[in-house]
Amino acid sequence: MIPSTIELYQEGDLNGLNITELGQYLEEKTHIPFSIRGNVCKRFSKKRIEKAANELARIKVKDPEKRCIERTPFQAEVDYEKRRMRDPHWKIFGILYDGVLYQKIISDLTFKGGLVFKRCIILFTNQLFGTWDRDDQRYHARVSLYGFPNLISVTGLVDAPAKPKEYYLKRQMGLPVELLKEEYRDRFLDHGDLRMTEVLKGYAMQALFFHLFGDPFCDDRDCRLFNSHWQEEVLHSQLNGKYEFCDKHEAVLKELKDRPM
Repeated sequence: MIPSTIELYQEGDLNGLNITELGQYLEEKTHIPFSIRGNVCKRFSKKRIEKAANELARIKVKDPEKRCIERTPFQAEVDYEKRRMRDPHWKIFGILYDGVLYQKIISDLTFKGGLVFKRCIILFTNQLFGTWDRDDQRYHARVSLYGFPNLISVTGLVDAPAKPKEYYLKRQMGLPVELLKEEYRDRFLDHGDLRMTEVLKGYAMQALFFHLFGDPFCDDRDCRLFNSHWQEEVLHSQLNGKYEFCDKHEAVLKELKDRPM
């Protein structure tokens, strides 16, 4: 089902990300109108903030090599969650959450009506989340987790895709991180990167394709729907590809734009 609207929410300090530009891009490509809904927690009552704080504090990943088991959190952890939910400009502190559980908590607390296929909901967050990989038995940070709502992490965009192998080798040799960032600045994204909004247009489109078809990805590395695992793949598919979308997905977008309104 084609959604009647795309709703864009945010959480925390997004380091200059232009959400309006992302919405305009999606609307231009699909003719599906968008709306900016602001801070996802702004409508939370004191009681709901207390509930959310307790639930979020339970799903922190303490050890990436151990599956997250919901536990009774310390009061300080709950207080931390309450403070960050009340502050729309809250900055991150390196905490990793179980992404699937994070998504469920946000969905249950914020979108009580459950699944509404007429609304494609995308939450841009500065929080870092990961998913458990059964093959190597550990958590991996993710840029995105598609579903209800769709989660896209600006922190994950920096931390999840792998940097060039030479970068890690030189770090192991003891070279300062700031020097390496300068040397490889054209080969990966960093926090506050001016390219962030342009790059995330592709991820926002992946969220919409997931909503429409249940499949957000493409095998063509030149297409913005390519599922990148390396920073250089991200930059190629989102900024330097031969085209924005492969023929197959370009045809889908044209069909969306040409549909009777």
